[in-house]
Amino acid sequence: MHFLKSNPVSYFFFFLKKESDRFLASLAIRGFAFGMITIFVPIYIYQHFNSLSLTFLFFAGIYGLYAILVPTGGRIMMKIGIKKAMLVSHPLFWGFFVCLLFFDSSWLFIPLSIILNVLAMTCFWPAFHTNFSRVSESAKMGKEVGKLNFITAVPGILAPVIGGIIITIFGYPTLFVVVLCVLFSSAIPLLLSEEVHQTYSDSYLKAYKRIFKKENKYYNLAFAANGMETVINAYLWPLFLITISIGYLAIGSIATVALVVSLLFTLYMGRITDRMDKRKLLAIGSVLTSGAWIGKFFVVSPVSAFIAQSFYRLSRTAAGIPYQTFLYEKAESKGHEIDEFIIYRGIVLNGTRTVLLVILAGVAFIIPNINFTFILAAAFSLGFVFISKAPGFKAKK
Repeated sequence: MHFLKSNPVSYFFFFLKKESDRFLASLAIRGFAFGMITIFVPIYIYQHFNSLSLTFLFFAGIYGLYAILVPTGGRIMMKIGIKKAMLVSHPLFWGFFVCLLFFDSSWLFIPLSIILNVLAMTCFWPAFHTNFSRVSESAKMGKEVGKLNFITAVPGILAPVIGGIIITIFGYPTLFVVVLCVLFSSAIPLLLSEEVHQTYSDSYLKAYKRIFKKENKYYNLAFAANGMETVINAYLWPLFLITISIGYLAIGSIATVALVVSLLFTLYMGRITDRMDKRKLLAIGSVLTSGAWIGKFFVVSPVSAFIAQSFYRLSRTAAGIPYQTFLYEKAESKGHEIDEFIIYRGIVLNGTRTVLLVILAGVAFIIPNINFTFILAAAFSLGFVFISKAPGFKAKK
C-alpha cells in the first residue's frame, strides 16, 4: 500500500533500485527505439543506392570494420567502465541516424555513417554482453536469457508497425527524429547505475589468435553460423519483402504480429532450458529454424509472409534461448576473462558476416533474386548446434 501513495518518480526509482533492473530497463527502451527502424534501414539503404550489391557492400563495410576494431571495445571498457562505454554508444548511434538523413546531400555521409555505426557498436556490444554475463545468475542462466529477450521484446511489440505508420504518413526523416528521442531516453537508467570496470588483457594479436585455437573450433562454427543467419534475417528478409511489393505498414505489421506470437513462448523456453537437456532443445530448435527458412523461400504475398515469419520467430526462439544460454554460461565461467571471450566471439561473428555479404554482393550482379539466400540461412541454422559441442558444458543443468 505504501507504493500506491508514492508519486510516479519515487516508484520509478524504486523499480530501478537493482543494477540488473536498470540494465534491463535501458535495453527495453533501446529495443523500442531500434524496433521502430531496424527492419526499415536496409530498405532505406537499398532505395538510396538502387543496387543490391552496393547495399550488401555498405553493410559489409560496417561489419568488416567492426571485426577489426572490436578488441578496442575491450580496452574502452577497461579504461572508462562498462556503463560509460554503453552511454558513449548513444551519441554515436544518433550520429549514424543523422548521417542517414543526409545521404542525398553528399556522398561523404555514407562513409561517415559507417564509421559512426562501427564506433557505436564497438562501445556498446562488448559492454552489453560482458555486463549481462556478469549480472546474471549462472544457476538460472536459461531463465535469465528468457527474461532478457522478453523484457527487451515487450516494449517493441508495436514498434515495427509504428515505424511503418510513421514512414507511410510522414516519411523517413520523421521516423529518424522519433527514434533519436526514444534512444536518448534509454540512457537515463544507465545514468543511475554504478560504474564497473573490467580488466581486458588481450593484445590485438592475441585476440585474433583465439580463432585458431583447437579448443575453439566448435565456437568458430557456431558463431559463424549464427552471424550469417542473422544477417540474412536482418537485411535480406526485409529487402525481399519490399521487392515483392509489400508496403511499409504491412512489413511492420508482419514483424509486430510475429513478435507477439513468439513472446510468451520466450519465457517458457527460458524456464525449460534450465530444466531440460539444452543440447536436445537446441537441436530441435535449429531444425525447426531451418525448416522455417525453407518456408520463407516460397513466400509470395503478405499472408504467406506473415505465416512464414511467425513460424520463424517461434522456431528461432526455440533455438535462440538454449544457444544464448550456452553462450553466457561459457562467458560467465571465464571469470575475469569474460570480456576476452566476448571480444573473440565478436571477431568471428562479424568477420564471417563480412565475408558472406561481400560474396552476396558479387552474386547479386548475376542473380538479382534474394530468396535463394533463404536456403543458405536454412543451412546456417543447423550450425547453431556446434556451440553445444564445445568442451566444458554439461548436457543438463
